[in-house]
Amino acid sequence: MILYGKFPFDPSTRARFASGELREEWFARYPQLFDENDLRLARNQPESHFFEWLAAIKIFHDTGWLSLVEKYVYTNHPAKLELFTSLVPPEVPRLFRSHYFGRRQPPDLFVYSPERSDWYFCEVKGGSDRLRKEQRIVFAMLERMTGRPVRIIHFVPDRPSSAVQDGA
Repeated sequence: MILYGKFPFDPSTRARFASGELREEWFARYPQLFDENDLRLARNQPESHFFEWLAAIKIFHDTGWLSLVEKYVYTNHPAKLELFTSLVPPEVPRLFRSHYFGRRQPPDLFVYSPERSDWYFCEVKGGSDRLRKEQRIVFAMLERMTGRPVRIIHFVPDRPSSAVQDGA
């Protein structure tokens, strides 16, 4: 696992996301990152998903790469699952379907280049949230299977420091 970066975020931005204001703005502004399923999940769980959305936007601004935000290994998200399975080695989706990891979820983001020639997994942490032992085990196995490190983004509370937090 490698650290993609540690970045500040303004807690009031998270509140704007939970209230729906920023969530709806980001959904409209970044259709290449968020689909109707992402929006539905964020609306149904307004205190969740902020850091994952923020990370997808951060990566997009930094690199131009796109992200599948959560739920990309599940059949009830068919477009995400189809894209995911078209890019990774066949043993990776099989591993998740096997429930070898129990109810543990894969890394938060599946990040891929716009031309779909390269990809990686990214786990997102916010505030005091840290990698759990179980996650380290799952991610190490994914790294061995794919030959690609799982990248970690950590957001820490601070004052606004970039246009991403302001919804730009």
